[in-house]
Amino acid sequence: MRARPLTMSLGLLLTGALAPLAAQAQPAPEQPYQAPPGYQPPQQYPQQPGSQQPQGYPDQQGYQPQQPQYPQQGYPQPQYPQQGYPQPQGYPPAQGYPPQGNPPPPPGYYAPQPGYGPQPTYAPPPSYAPQEPLEPRFRRGFIAIPFLGLNAPVGAGSDAYSAGVRLGALLGWHVNPMFSINGELNIDVMNIKSDKTYGSPSEVFVDFAFSPLFHFGGPMLEVVIGPKLGFFDESFSYSDSYYGTSSSSSGSGISYGFNAGVFVPLGNMAIGGLLNFTGRHWSCDTTNSDCVDISGGPDSKVLGFSGALIF
Repeated sequence: MRARPLTMSLGLLLTGALAPLAAQAQPAPEQPYQAPPGYQPPQQYPQQPGSQQPQGYPDQQGYQPQQPQYPQQGYPQPQYPQQGYPQPQGYPPAQGYPPQGNPPPPPGYYAPQPGYGPQPTYAPPPSYAPQEPLEPRFRRGFIAIPFLGLNAPVGAGSDAYSAGVRLGALLGWHVNPMFSINGELNIDVMNIKSDKTYGSPSEVFVDFAFSPLFHFGGPMLEVVIGPKLGFFDESFSYSDSYYGTSSSSSGSGISYGFNAGVFVPLGNMAIGGLLNFTGRHWSCDTTNSDCVDISGGPDSKVLGFSGALIF
């Protein structure tokens, strides 16, 4: 019972001693806030028209101040032209063509995703054919010149002949567009002037010669010229119906001469004329299997006028 009054007395004594210290720690409510030394207040900006000042902070716990609402300045938005080309006025749009934007993909079209599925393949660039050379085709590689025309004997003994038939060909190869090496086969069917009441003579010359040609001219004209040298065989026969007899003989020798022609290109070939001169020097005349030397006799000379082609 004595402890309780002692405890109460100590509590009252401590309360009286601590009350003045608590009163000094609380500032007076009317005392203004003192800024610390060196503090500068923030710069005040002029109020914009239409803006609202923030409301004061009421003394309520948990109050959130409202932010000032500034009017948004309106900026004109840029206007971009719509994709696609407008249809001209007065014409209706084509059926199935959208007026704006890109045309839709065809039905069944599948756009592959990047990195997935087969990648698109691109066609290789077109290959260009090699350009044809400027010279005609008949000036390259194999060459063939067939001819057909007439022969006309000239010189000694030509009075016994009339115009006959000539035919043959030159076959060879181009060394270059300006020169070719050829072999020539020439056949002259002679036309002998004689009284054919009782008999009919016939004579044929066959020439084998080496005949190179030089080629000149341009795209619209082809000129050829060249010598020839070889040998010939002659066949002669005569039959007499009045006496009932017949005879034959043959001869041979060296042939020489030249060829000259003018041609007009026509696609892959050329067409024109060929002048041919052939001289024949006799070396042997065979009668009844006996060779008679007639090399001292005159040479037979023949001119030929023929139409020809170049392939």
